[in-house]
Amino acid sequence: MGLVQCELEAAGFTTISLSMIPELTASTGAPRIAGVERPFGMPLGLPGDAAGQRAVLRGAVQAIGSIPKPGGVVDLGLDWPDDLRVNTSPPKPPPIVSYLKRHPWALAQFYSRTPPH
Repeated sequence: MGLVQCELEAAGFTTISLSMIPELTASTGAPRIAGVERPFGMPLGLPGDAAGQRAVLRGAVQAIGSIPKPGGVVDLGLDWPDDLRVNTSPPKPPPIVSYLKRHPWALAQFYSRTPPH
């Protein structure tokens, strides 16, 4: 995402990236970063939580104004409630899991990006 942001910034557009790991995102060269403490895959919050999603977007827009030059990181300060548990596990394992259970020797091929035929 940092590469895309850099190109957009070079074209005159101000950008900001939402990140659950701002330090990692900064290492990609992203010009402006808004840190959000959320579960992975949910930087804007829960599906259907319009008020929470608006809060994240408003925070990101305000953060753009507080980072005048590229290279800044702002923590939006929007904590995820401790009592809100989110199950991010799939309901059933993907097919590759059952394949590798039956063929464990194939794992090395997948790591070397030469999956079996």
